[in-house]
Amino acid sequence: MTSDTSKREQSFDLKSGTTNAAAVSGYYDDWASTYDDTLKSWNYQAPSDAAQRLAPYLKAGDAVLDVGCGTGLFGQALANHGAFRLFGLDISTESLRLAKGLDLYDRLIEHDLQKLPLPVKDNSLAAAASIGVLTYIENVSDMLHDLCRCVGPGGVIAFTQRTDRWADLDFGKTVEQIAQDGHWTVLEMSEPHDYLPGNEDFGPDIKIIHTICRVI
Repeated sequence: MTSDTSKREQSFDLKSGTTNAAAVSGYYDDWASTYDDTLKSWNYQAPSDAAQRLAPYLKAGDAVLDVGCGTGLFGQALANHGAFRLFGLDISTESLRLAKGLDLYDRLIEHDLQKLPLPVKDNSLAAAASIGVLTYIENVSDMLHDLCRCVGPGGVIAFTQRTDRWADLDFGKTVEQIAQDGHWTVLEMSEPHDYLPGNEDFGPDIKIIHTICRVI
């Protein structure tokens, strides 16, 4: 392990998360090669659960943005439900390299999701999904508002938020405020589901909530 890697790991804790872009990109670059296997060992089901929830709102050929696509776990899960045009954004160079190797995405762009607007044209998408990502976003409301710009009227946005963050940030109010601002209507908001049950730092206490909203 290099000294640079050690410094990055010391500045990043998976449970606490961080909005420091350099720390996030370095951590996931270092982890990319073993990421999928590690998440499997932790029984991480969020991508497949999210894909199953989102797919009924899509039709063949729809353009879907994978926001924080990483190595492509959500893209792989969604591809099991139909032939969609997938686009991905992520901050990790190495994760994107692996996602590219899947030959699932029409386009992959390296981008810090905290830098808005996102590099996506207005109303160019049928859907967007951000799964297991919001922990790393300083102003989640601003990013979700921007996704409403990217997704055309009638399209849908799916995302997950950890239950501890949901409580700490009073996140339900954020979701409701975007609805009050006239940008979306809430279609689904799940009960808490397991997040990383095989990781002792998360265990049964930290779960996630799946939300799907329709853009107005």
